[in-house]
Amino acid sequence: MKRKTLLLESDIIQQIKSAFNLNQLEITELMTQAKRYDPKGTGYVSKNEVDDIMRELKLLTNEKMIAKFKEELKNYDGKVLDVKQICELYCKLKNYQQQLEDEETITQEYIDAFVALGGQPDRSGYVQKQTIIDIIQKEFELKIDLESFLGDFQLTQLEFEDFCQLFENAGEDAKSFITSFSSARRNNTDFTVRFKDFEKWEKTAM
Repeated sequence: MKRKTLLLESDIIQQIKSAFNLNQLEITELMTQAKRYDPKGTGYVSKNEVDDIMRELKLLTNEKMIAKFKEELKNYDGKVLDVKQICELYCKLKNYQQQLEDEETITQEYIDAFVALGGQPDRSGYVQKQTIIDIIQKEFELKIDLESFLGDFQLTQLEFEDFCQLFENAGEDAKSFITSFSSARRNNTDFTVRFKDFEKWEKTAM
């Protein structure tokens, strides 16, 4: 019986490897947790206990993740999940967690850039549009028409949401400046370094 169980487990692991982009450590942890809540070896875990598995795997760490878990769990019929379904749910939550972390990183970059140009860390205050133009022209040594580059944005005094929107509207090239502004803020430096990375970009932009 033990040999049969091991063969079945091996088969399940192979199926998981084929179906999901998981490393061996993740698969081992998922199998361990599944066994913990399936002591009789039925191959199924109650929906009511799947959240405990996801908590053990550090995926239900905030309200957004919990809400996503509940939303995804509704997509599974019945009162139990098999190991493959648990792995599928794990992947969905892990991807969503990464998405939230990426969004948080982007938001923090905008906050750092906003502060570097005159705003406040709590997103209050404002930045002058002309300040953005002056710094880009001076520190990046670009000779392009920045008024045109930054688009038809009528406001001259930008609060945080307006500041973000201006660079979002200007496209990926303009967002590159956000990273540099953010870096200057994090390193607590003034804009005294010429950014050579933009020399190639300047030639293609002109």
